[in-house]
Amino acid sequence: MDAEAGCREAFVDAALYDYEYRHRRADINFYRHLAQNRMEFVPGAVLDLACGSGRLLVPLLRDGHEVVGLDRSPEMLAAAARKIRRLSPGRRRSCTLVRADLRGFAFRRPATLAISAFHSVQHLHTDREFLAFLRCARGSLRTGGWLAFDVLPPDPAWLGRDPRRRWGRTTLRHPSTKQRYVYTANHTYDPAARLLHMRLYYQPVDERGRPSGVERTVRLCHRQFRPDEIVRLLQLGGFRPLAAFGDFDGRPLTGDAGAAIEQVYVAVAV
Repeated sequence: MDAEAGCREAFVDAALYDYEYRHRRADINFYRHLAQNRMEFVPGAVLDLACGSGRLLVPLLRDGHEVVGLDRSPEMLAAAARKIRRLSPGRRRSCTLVRADLRGFAFRRPATLAISAFHSVQHLHTDREFLAFLRCARGSLRTGGWLAFDVLPPDPAWLGRDPRRRWGRTTLRHPSTKQRYVYTANHTYDPAARLLHMRLYYQPVDERGRPSGVERTVRLCHRQFRPDEIVRLLQLGGFRPLAAFGDFDGRPLTGDAGAAIEQVYVAVAV
């Protein structure tokens, strides 16, 4: 199982990525609201860390914020750049795109808010990697600046699914090539490393649903975090936890992490 490949392969086909997650809006609305409230009191730039194809970055620009988008995938950054070119000249001037890794970045001008959305920090597979990210984020924020991110809570029932079976069978059509696929997925959980190794399968099919080509497998790897681990790492990385939510609707994150739909954290740079 290649954990590093699990951080790359799902982010090569930006068009398919955007299509598959086109209905995911709750996190965007949450972070837009957070940015609006924060900038009302402390104006400054927003860092969109692991900005991907711009699914959050573009709405933040439309809201009038100055945004720096960082990602290590050239394909995703190219997709973000195409979307930005469709904005007004003023909005385009408010955006900077940077190719860099979450484990190693720095900005000279301290920002007010940094966001790493859609489980991006779960690609940081060790404490050392997560602390490297936090220290980079701390160095790029002014004192008192906020860092916000989300992770999927570890669900023992889901983690323990039979890795020989496939789940989530869906038929889709690629938005660019129009090729029809049958999508399925399964995963293997490594409890020692706390890594979830997911496999996303795309089987080309004809109009009658019959296989018509070689199935493609895309690997995706996420570290599983407990809330107490995140609090400990935040403190080591130069942050004070400010709030924790059990979903993007603002419900509190209780001691029963398994009851959460998402784990959403806001911390302040100290």
